[in-house]
Amino acid sequence: MQKLTDKEIRQALIANLGRRANAPRATLEEVHVCNGSAIADVVAVYKSMHCYEIKGETDSINRIVRQSQFYDLAFPLVSLVTTANHLRSAEIIAPKHWGIVLANPSHCSSVVLRHVRGASRNPSYRPEIALLSLWRSELIKFPSASTASLEKMNRQKIAALIASSAPISVINESVGRALAERNPRNTMLSSPVPYM
Repeated sequence: MQKLTDKEIRQALIANLGRRANAPRATLEEVHVCNGSAIADVVAVYKSMHCYEIKGETDSINRIVRQSQFYDLAFPLVSLVTTANHLRSAEIIAPKHWGIVLANPSHCSSVVLRHVRGASRNPSYRPEIALLSLWRSELIKFPSASTASLEKMNRQKIAALIASSAPISVINESVGRALAERNPRNTMLSSPVPYM
C-alpha cells in the first residue's frame, strides 16, 4: 500500500476545514513565519489563526521540535496532522497545547481525519511576532496605527508598537485578514471582512 503523503493529507485537511459548520474565512497554504524561519503548511483564518503542521508517513516527526519554537510564537492555536506510524512519538514530543489529528487512508483513495487531542490556547503566543508575518505596508494600514508616526519606523518597531497598544483579538483578526487578502492562492471560504 502506498504511503500517505503530505500532499494527500493537505488536500483532505483543506476539504475538511471547508465542510465544517464553523468554516474558516480563509485557508492559507505555505505561510512564512518568524522572518522565514518556518513555513506553516496550512493556516485556517477565523477571528484568530490556527496553524496546522502536516507530517506524512515518510516525514521526520522530530522536525516539530524545532518548528514548534516558531509556530508557538506566531499562532494562537497549533495542531499537528500526522499518520498512525508517528502517533506515539507525536503525543510525546508535540507541545501539550498542540492539537493532534490522525490521518488514515480510506478504501476509496481518500483520507479520513480523526481528532486525537484538541488544541488549546498557546501560552507562548506573542502578538508582535504574529504581526511580523505582515509586510511593512500592511502594518502601516493596521486599524490602530497612526501612519504619520510610523513612517520612519522599521517593521520590528511598528509591530512592537502595535502589540503594545492594540487588543490581542484585534491583532489576531487583522493579521489573518491581511494574509488572506494578500495571498491569491488561498482558499476563500467567505467574503473577506475589511479592516476595522
